Amino acid sequence: MTKKELNQSKLEYYRKNNIGQSLMEVAIDFQQSALVEFSDAGYRLQGSHQSVLAHLDINGTRLTELAERASMTKQAMGQLIDEIERLGYLKRTPDPSDGRAKIVKFTQKGLKLIAQGTEIGDLIQQGYAELIGEEKMQNLRDLLEELHYKIRHPEN
Repeated sequence: MTKKELNQSKLEYYRKNNIGQSLMEVAIDFQQSALVEFSDAGYRLQGSHQSVLAHLDINGTRLTELAERASMTKQAMGQLIDEIERLGYLKRTPDPSDGRAKIVKFTQKGLKLIAQGTEIGDLIQQGYAELIGEEKMQNLRDLLEELHYKIRHPEN
């Protein structure tokens, strides 16, 4: 790797043309907008809780599977689950196939939260479509889905 002299204009050019920066900023905007909407609806959530909620199946998921899906340690996932459980959105139940394991499930309050979350997500995406147009928004969804799939399944 060659060393380049870096100055402010080169750094700004890199930031402007770096897909990672753009993806991060859109993700942060989406998350912050969602948190505001959740708060307005009376739900208490933190951004970090998304790591659990985005990966939890409607009928429950083992903690180890949640950690794997979110690319985080079991310990970190366990701490997040503890926080969300204290808020009343999740519960742990014994895994019928393995008495030592627990299944993390939504409570009734948690199911209402997720239902509200799908509506909030749709509203945010509609707002983005108003900014860039519906066709570009659909193209963006398609491209991101394709990129995500190819990252997760490099052999295909």
